[in-house]
Amino acid sequence: MEVHHHAHTSRKKWTHYFWEFLMLFLAVFCGFLAENQREHMIEHKREKQFVNSYIKDLQLDIAWLDTVANSARTRIQNIDSALLVLTEETNNEIPLRTYQHLRHSTIQIMFFANDGTITQLKNSGGMRLIRKRGVVDSIAAYDRLMRRLEVRRDITNQTTHDFTDVLNKTIAGKDLLNALYDSIFLIQKSSSQQIKLNSEYVNELINQSISSRLRAVSDMQVNLSIKKSAELLIDFIRKEYKLK
Repeated sequence: MEVHHHAHTSRKKWTHYFWEFLMLFLAVFCGFLAENQREHMIEHKREKQFVNSYIKDLQLDIAWLDTVANSARTRIQNIDSALLVLTEETNNEIPLRTYQHLRHSTIQIMFFANDGTITQLKNSGGMRLIRKRGVVDSIAAYDRLMRRLEVRRDITNQTTHDFTDVLNKTIAGKDLLNALYDSIFLIQKSSSQQIKLNSEYVNELINQSISSRLRAVSDMQVNLSIKKSAELLIDFIRKEYKLK
C-alpha cells in the first residue's frame, strides 16, 4: 500500500501581511489624494470662471451707469428749461416747447445691476468657491449696495409719478391736442403755439419740477458713487487673482 505524503507550505511571516496591508493602504490613500487634487483643480477652475464672469457683470454695470447718468443730465436740462418759463409766465399759458421739456423730463433710464453671476453664486452655493476672504467681503458689500438701490428706485419712481400726475392736471388737454396734431392726428404743428394752464395747479407743478430736479441730481451722485465702487472692485479682484 502506497502512502501519500502531503506537502506542507511554509507559513508566511507577519511582516508579509504587514507589507501587503501597507501597499493596499498606500494604493487607496494615493487614489484618494489624486481624486481630492482633481476636485480642487476643478473648483479652482470654476472659481476663476465665476470671477471672470462677475468682472464682466461689473463692466456692464459701469457702461449702463454712464447711460443712466446721461439720461439724468438730459432730465435736469429739460426741467431747467421749463422752470425758466414757468416761473415767469403771467397769462397761465406756456409755449408748446416748454410742455415738451416738461414731458421729456418724465423720461428716465433706471439702473438695474447685472446680477446674473452673483445670483448663480448665491443660489448654487458657489460663494464657497471664492477662497479669498477679502474678495467675498467686497462682493457682498457691493451686493448690499444694489439692494439699497432698490429703495432709491422706488422713491424716484414715486417722485416721477407725482410729477407726471400734476403735469397732466395742469395742461389743458384740448390746447395740447390742437397744438400737436391736425384734424386727422397726423401733422405735428409749430412748437411756438401756446398751451393754456390750469392756474390751480401751476404752483404745484413748479414744486414738483423742483423735486424731480433735486431727485435727478441726487440719483446722479449716487450712481457716480456706485460706478466708482464697481471700478474699485474690478481692480481689487484683478489684483487678488493676478488677472490682466
